[in-house]
Amino acid sequence: MSTDTHPPIHTAVVRGSAEFDVDALQAELAALAHQGVAAPAATLEYLQFYGLLFPHINHQHQMRVIEALEQRLVIQVFEPAVTRGHVMLCHGYYDHVGLFASVIEYLMLKQLTVITFDQIGHGLSSGERVVIDSFDHYVAAQQAVTRYALASLSPTPAQPLHWVGQSMGGAIVMEYLEHNPDLSLGNIILLAPLVRPYAWGWNRWVFALAKLTITSRPRVLTENAENPEFLELQAIDPLQARILPVAWVQAMVTWFKRFEHYPESELAPVIVQGDQDRTVDAHYNLKVFRRRYPHSHQWIITGGRHHLANESEYLRGQMWRYLDAQCDW
Repeated sequence: MSTDTHPPIHTAVVRGSAEFDVDALQAELAALAHQGVAAPAATLEYLQFYGLLFPHINHQHQMRVIEALEQRLVIQVFEPAVTRGHVMLCHGYYDHVGLFASVIEYLMLKQLTVITFDQIGHGLSSGERVVIDSFDHYVAAQQAVTRYALASLSPTPAQPLHWVGQSMGGAIVMEYLEHNPDLSLGNIILLAPLVRPYAWGWNRWVFALAKLTITSRPRVLTENAENPEFLELQAIDPLQARILPVAWVQAMVTWFKRFEHYPESELAPVIVQGDQDRTVDAHYNLKVFRRRYPHSHQWIITGGRHHLANESEYLRGQMWRYLDAQCDW
């Protein structure tokens, strides 16, 4: 398989244009009980809807259910015919695996097997929608999936596990690796990783008042990428939550106050951040990362907004070329 760095071509697929019966797939996954593999016929509509078929790449796909924290976690594995490494891909808040076609494609073209899953309360996994009491629950879910991956895929020391995290997924990657220092690590890629959200200095007062009277408010969909195809998909995506729970915001605040006091780390993540991000506080967060990860590599994409995994093809092309230069896949 070629490892050329040509721009990924999945964008020829207009996501959201196929039929997708989300209830039927959820029923199929629930019937698998504690663990099991979904039949390919049951996942076909899902893969078509989100542009995850990748007919130009010789690969196998598997959707599997495991149980952790009394929840059903839905794991997906995208395995190219020739594999020379494994990557754990972690999505952001409100996201799910279906939104990461371009990243999965890029990684498979590097002959990497992609292991990814929908977090608790997200996508196809069970749990109250986008509500969490503590980020530690997300980390525990990540622990369960990582154990499954290491046991079933058995990457060797010559094939260390790489990591890619978008936004909240980046936060969970950082927290998970803080507590698992003995893992054999490859590249660590953080795309617009979360520490503090945008304009927190003002919004913390809004939050302080809100939590006295409400448990959630309607979610406002922002233009978090310069990519109309993605924005249109977000608007019709049946797996998108439409609320912002107060409990999740409190869990985030508790986590970032703890994270900001962690000592200096020897890890050297590659951090990619858009300069037009209005979801996380890029200026503040990058200062935290420079202190926390003095060996990190940071790159600012001019014109990039928050959802870098779904940015315009032009901006994603810049990101792939930067990762090609920085990463030893």
